[in-house]
Amino acid sequence: MAKAVTLPWGDGTLELMLPDSCRILGELVPQPMEPARPGACSVALSNPWDTQRLASRDLRDKKIVVVVDDHSRPTPVATFLDQILDEIAAGGAADKNIRILVAIGVHRPSRSEEIESKLGTEIMNRFSWSCHDAYDPDGLVELGSTSRGTKVVLNKLLLEADLIICVGSIEPHLLLGFGGGLKMIIPGCAGAETIGKNHLQGVDPDSFDYVGVRGDISPMRLDLEEGAALLSKDIFVINVAMNEHARPTRFFCGDPIKAHRAGEAFVESAARLEVHEQADIVLTNSFPMEFDLRQSVKCLGNTLYACKPGGVMMACAKAQVGLGEMPLPKKTLPYGVMRGILKIVGKGGVLPLVKKAKKGEPVEEVFIGHFGLQMLRRNHLGIYCDSPLLPNDIGRKMGLAKSFTSREDFMSWGASRAPKRATVWVFPFGGSTYARCV
Repeated sequence: MAKAVTLPWGDGTLELMLPDSCRILGELVPQPMEPARPGACSVALSNPWDTQRLASRDLRDKKIVVVVDDHSRPTPVATFLDQILDEIAAGGAADKNIRILVAIGVHRPSRSEEIESKLGTEIMNRFSWSCHDAYDPDGLVELGSTSRGTKVVLNKLLLEADLIICVGSIEPHLLLGFGGGLKMIIPGCAGAETIGKNHLQGVDPDSFDYVGVRGDISPMRLDLEEGAALLSKDIFVINVAMNEHARPTRFFCGDPIKAHRAGEAFVESAARLEVHEQADIVLTNSFPMEFDLRQSVKCLGNTLYACKPGGVMMACAKAQVGLGEMPLPKKTLPYGVMRGILKIVGKGGVLPLVKKAKKGEPVEEVFIGHFGLQMLRRNHLGIYCDSPLLPNDIGRKMGLAKSFTSREDFMSWGASRAPKRATVWVFPFGGSTYARCV
């Protein structure tokens, strides 16, 4: 008799059937966190980490840039942005001197309706706003280089500001450890070359998956913080921690380093899921990171360490709007051939292989390719997605995974790649949690 597993799936649920011979080690969910009370952001703003409160500053005639994350992130900025604007208004800031900058990095520009959803209709119409453009030389300024060799090129609006306020969320991040903090500056508002070079700090064959690594250790985090410091500007962060339903639970405001580190520790306490043994199969779900395929497949990297090397990683990826900013290679090899090549070249040979295959292409495709191929070298990768906006053979087009639109075929494939009495970990909220084997 098959064993049913029920996962959150958009506004509903997804039911999958595991073979009766499998032994489910457990369904791992985050620590429960109650949604923040109304006004929680204002309370946090009144007592910021290691800096002066915004409302107690003299912000008259000051140029202020409020940087917010983009449409691909689940941060519900519109639910608390008014509290931030009230805080700076109390310091004397005038609406005409406030500019909202959407930190899209190398994502596509947010559409008008996405901006309205992110900011709220009233705020969208009340303030000037624009999307960052990582490819516009007229809108970028070079500031120098970091000690790790990253040339720092940033949006010129940041150079013109007297105060920069970064608004975003802290969540597990595959290359960075955790999101949030000065990530809104780099890569959010940086030039494409800066973004690519910064991301390559996380390209390490021995530690290619940095999810859950603290900021004082993450090379990408340290590099971007050094790069942002070249601005020599007053920067104030407002970071929100969210629960498994992407609802705000706690706000961390103030100094961009100290407030962020406090937020990291809080998110780690809820999102880090410890496993006592690695399983033959990991069944992981993209919820709540379901916007596009690029966000949805992060659940694979988030839960990778719960799976034995050589085991089967099975991702349920909602991808509500389809592909998103996921780059697809021009040519790919069959799944089995690709895995065979990766076994031959070994972990140290993956980066040279990617660089050769991606020669002449944007550098950000190098780190994406390296991460994906290192996962494929370590494990079987399968993706189930029922989005009509994706081609049926999206796995082949990605060159990284087997893809399925049939739940039955997906589960049969996973079982066929594992021992008969396979052990299984289930991660219903794989998009917002991560695994560590202890």
